[in-house]
Amino acid sequence: MDNQEIIKALSSHAFFQRWSPGAIERLVEGCALKVINVGEALWSVGEPGDCAYILLSGRVERVRSARPDEQLKKEQFINPGSLLALENLLDGWPHTSTATPMERTTVLKLPRDYFELLFEQQDPVAFFLIDAISQRVVEQMRDANSRLHSVFGQPAETLMVLRRRLHEREQKI
Repeated sequence: MDNQEIIKALSSHAFFQRWSPGAIERLVEGCALKVINVGEALWSVGEPGDCAYILLSGRVERVRSARPDEQLKKEQFINPGSLLALENLLDGWPHTSTATPMERTTVLKLPRDYFELLFEQQDPVAFFLIDAISQRVVEQMRDANSRLHSVFGQPAETLMVLRRRLHEREQKI
């Protein structure tokens, strides 16, 4: 897949439709094309996050656990143009999830260094990506607020659940 095919493919994705062809081209120029086979990991828990990814073809499943006693949360990315691990563009936090392809998958690997260069140059590409990161943070905060409200918005029910869990743990010991 050459750069022109990648630019054409990204242009059809909703996120990139408002971008000029030149902006998409600048993004693609700083990315590396990567093909991942089933059984390989795109990233794993604990690895430093030094890049984001843009799905070009295939399917990726991200699995994470927020707490050791919590069930694994699975999320699939199947749409070309999907943005993965965007938060890595801000800092090299270690991954808290593992992402693996469910079939042969092609992604663009966007290094944080290139993003920082675009930001320093005040390139609109960097600001489009910052908008996407901001939107994701807002969605995560809404989700967190909703979960907090479901727990603390009903204190009597919350106390009953916490007491039951404590009793269940004591029974196991």
